[in-house]
Amino acid sequence: MTDRTRIIIVEDDVPLARSLQRLLVDDGFDVSLAFDGAELKRLLQYGEVDLVLLDLNLGAEDGMDIARELGGISATGLIIVTGRGRKSDCVTGLEAGADDYVTKPVEHDELRARIRAVLRRRRRGRDGVPILVVGPYRLNTAERCLSDEGSGARIEFTGRESFLLACLMSHPAESVHRADLTRGDAWNPDDRATDVHVSHIRRKLQDAGMSGLCIQPVRGIGYRLTLAPPAEAAPPGEP
Repeated sequence: MTDRTRIIIVEDDVPLARSLQRLLVDDGFDVSLAFDGAELKRLLQYGEVDLVLLDLNLGAEDGMDIARELGGISATGLIIVTGRGRKSDCVTGLEAGADDYVTKPVEHDELRARIRAVLRRRRRGRDGVPILVVGPYRLNTAERCLSDEGSGARIEFTGRESFLLACLMSHPAESVHRADLTRGDAWNPDDRATDVHVSHIRRKLQDAGMSGLCIQPVRGIGYRLTLAPPAEAAPPGEP
């Protein structure tokens, strides 16, 4: 990388953290280490951080709580790198706002690919088409915010959620292949990350009253975004 992307590794296994730091520095990244949540918060105060690599097992601290806090920082990407391999942990981490979830041990080449994929998605959100419009719904990819011009409702998304929604809104009423929704990732057919993020987007749409924007599964392909027809008003005098 030529732009000295800033990464923080949050890992309490000091030898592992330092080994990973050396590898990523060799890749051209600017890498800092934090061995607990308090140190991470201190480092986040010193300028913009592009990406955090977070272990979930941090002694007495639960890394999932840190993940939830980081999920609200729109400018910072998050990859969970942990020994917790249960699907329930993966789902919880992704729903907390992580862009990706990697189970240890992880090969350096795979981690590098996942890091670059997350960074590409975030840069695409900043530098690509800034506004996508489908019906009354407007997605600001720079701010990662969806608004309903009819009701005035707004939803904020994580980086991965915004990327997925932008892919679907760029091709309304068309089937979008899973590989295109995970482009740049070390994707495999058993990876549930995309499904988890789509589920999270649907829940946010429902909670915000934006049920007119529908994300439908397409068997054997991926997903399709459609607009639900407006509800017909009942004739006068009828309930």
